[in-house]
Amino acid sequence: MQDYDRFVALSVLTPEAAAAQRRAVFLAAPRFAIIVTEAGRGLRDSLKRQTYTRFVLSDLSRRPEADYYLFLPGGARLRPDALYRLALAAGGGRELLYSDEDILIHGRRCRPRFKPDYSPHTLLAYDYLGRGVCVSRALLLAAGDWPGPTAARRYGFWLRAAALAERIVHLPFMLFSLPPAPVCTHPGPLKAALGTSALVLPGPAAGTFLPRFGVRGEPLVSVIVSDENGPDALRNSLLAVEQRMQLPRYELIAAAGRPLGPFLRALKGSGVPVAELPGASPCTLWNGAAQRARGRFLLFLRGGCAPLSPDFGQRLTEWADRPDVGAVGPLVLDGQGRILSAGTVVGLLGGLGSPGFGLTERELREACPRLLCPRDVSCLGPWALMVRRDRFRAVGGFDPSLGQLGYAEELCLRLGRRGLHTLCAPGVRFRLPAPPTCRPDGTTLRRCRDAFYPLLKTGDPFYNPNLSMASPLPRPALPPRPPLGLHAPDAWPPYFSPEPQKNY
Repeated sequence: MQDYDRFVALSVLTPEAAAAQRRAVFLAAPRFAIIVTEAGRGLRDSLKRQTYTRFVLSDLSRRPEADYYLFLPGGARLRPDALYRLALAAGGGRELLYSDEDILIHGRRCRPRFKPDYSPHTLLAYDYLGRGVCVSRALLLAAGDWPGPTAARRYGFWLRAAALAERIVHLPFMLFSLPPAPVCTHPGPLKAALGTSALVLPGPAAGTFLPRFGVRGEPLVSVIVSDENGPDALRNSLLAVEQRMQLPRYELIAAAGRPLGPFLRALKGSGVPVAELPGASPCTLWNGAAQRARGRFLLFLRGGCAPLSPDFGQRLTEWADRPDVGAVGPLVLDGQGRILSAGTVVGLLGGLGSPGFGLTERELREACPRLLCPRDVSCLGPWALMVRRDRFRAVGGFDPSLGQLGYAEELCLRLGRRGLHTLCAPGVRFRLPAPPTCRPDGTTLRRCRDAFYPLLKTGDPFYNPNLSMASPLPRPALPPRPPLGLHAPDAWPPYFSPEPQKNY
């Protein structure tokens, strides 16, 4: 990853900050057991430099008494404030703590893993928790086993523990440098977590998976296409859906925001429902069309956005039917095969940006293949979005006050406040040859800013706060930014050497 050497140099704990940590007094100081999972050198030396000293070193053959258990290979190296950070975050009954990590090769730190906050569907795609994970004693007892030294046993344990835990916390600090190790490439742990009948296919990179789920019965899917890009774009979307839809039951609904032309009149005459709302905004169009929908699932498409994947209906409904999924969307490409949307990050590129924006799929696969795995995101763009009809109605549909800006993303945030996840499924591909542009008025801009201000203030939970918001590819922010919402602003500066506050 570019600029990581500089990121490491700027993240050195200063002697003044280390001295302050050693003097810190904890009201309830947790005791840690460091469990060595495999042989190696380096761990003992780094433990001598820890600013928090309530810990004991052990291995998998013993079961020491402790409040939290940290499983690490013998070749791991800890930042001097690693246990101090874990102790700060352990309060309030938190059961599973994990932090960012990198790989140590010939004494050089490289290949950083900047992780998101807890993402259950990302964990189904690959073991993103890795090896810098700390588990409470109560959770360890509930799981009934310890993570073993192999990648498969460790992945299986994280899946079981995450399913049992109620409070999982991500510490966005690069606390651990670990020796290289193989990733889990066997689907056995994931099949055991999902049930032996689950189908698990290989993912886009080594150690990644694509779980497939069944859908109850033969649900009706309502495909709602808007004509905001004109009648030709509407026609292209409807034809592509009919050509590639493999589900046995679906209905097409056209949302017309302009006077009916020959094509829409012919469509209406053939029995296809047409929601006529001349002059309405896109979200008002979709709300009106959704009232006429009969399907269990609603697939909203902007006119001109067409599926490329022949199994798009099955794969989107599989995810949308999950009990904890509110909305799901595909990977959207432009006419040149460059990425328009692979999930939305609030604040990226100065607004509502997408990782990999402007890159081809091949370029993204080479640079960061895990972005092509199914993963949790904060929200999705308005190009293509599937949601269950009952959940769509429960939150009141799209907010008409947002006009043409941010209405799909804001719907996802409201679903999230009900405990439902938004998922990007990049294995499903759509194409939008010419994305429309809009010029919102001042009222719309203020309403959009207010809707997304909480995430702009605290940081997008599914995008690590130490990643630059100025780059569509994950790269470190320079200088390292404070993990927003985790510590008070005045607690951050002493931990880093003074540098110009510039984010490259």
